[in-house]
Amino acid sequence: MMQPVSAVILVYNEAEVVEEVARGIHAGVVMKIPGSEFVIAEDGSTDGTKEILKRIVPEMPGARLVEGRERKGYTRAYKDALRCCRNELIFFSDSSGKHDPADFWRLAERIDAYDMVIGCKAARRDPLYRVAMSRVFNFLVSSYFGHRFNDINTGFRLMKREAIRIVLDEDWHMKHLINFEFTLRVVAHGFRVAEVPVAHRPRAHGQSRGLPLKKIPEAVFMALRTFPVLRRDLKRIESGVERREACFREEDR
Repeated sequence: MMQPVSAVILVYNEAEVVEEVARGIHAGVVMKIPGSEFVIAEDGSTDGTKEILKRIVPEMPGARLVEGRERKGYTRAYKDALRCCRNELIFFSDSSGKHDPADFWRLAERIDAYDMVIGCKAARRDPLYRVAMSRVFNFLVSSYFGHRFNDINTGFRLMKREAIRIVLDEDWHMKHLINFEFTLRVVAHGFRVAEVPVAHRPRAHGQSRGLPLKKIPEAVFMALRTFPVLRRDLKRIESGVERREACFREEDR
C-alpha cells in the first residue's frame, strides 16, 4: 500500500482544459491512494478558470482550492502551492493536459529509492522549435553543471517533502524554466533524483501556456546569463552539505 500523496496543480487561465485535467488526476491518482489530497492552486485567472474550479472542487473528495488575493507569478505561486501540501509525498503536474495521470505510477515505482523522480518526455509532442530548444537547453545544463538530465525542466514530478523543504525557502534566480533550477538545488543538497520516461500528448484544447515563440530568446538569454550565479549558489550549498557531513562523521567517532 502506497503512502498518501499530495497531488498539486498550479493553474492560470486554463479554462479550456482545467476540468478535464483536474478530474483526471483526481480519479487516476488521488482516489486510488487512501489519505491523499489534491491541492489546486489558482493564480489570478481571468478567463473563467476560477468559476470552473469553484464548481468542480466540491465534487472531488480530498480536493481543496487555494486562491491568492493577487497574481503571484509562477515561481512564488509554485513555492506556495508546494508549501500547502500536508503529506510526505508530493506529486506535481502542470495543468496543460499534456501528461497522462496514469504515468504517476511509473514515478511511484522509483520513489522508494530516490528523493525526487521526474518524468522525461519519451516522445515530445510539441512544435519542432520547442523540441529543439529543449534538447539544446538540456545539453547546456548537463555540460555546465555536470549533472546529466534529458528533461530537467519537466513539469511532471514526484518528490519527498523532506527533499524540497529547504529548497523552497531559498531565493531562486529563474523567472522562466524554473524546474531546472529546482532540480539542481535538490541535487546540490545531496538528494537523489532519477528520470523516468513518460508519455507526452499534444494539447487538446486552446493554445499552449508555455513561453510564446517571441519570448523564447529572452528566456534562454536570461537562463544562460544566470548560469554562473546559479553555479556559485550550488557550490556554496554543496560545500555546506559536505561540512555538515564531516561534522557528523567526527561526532560518530
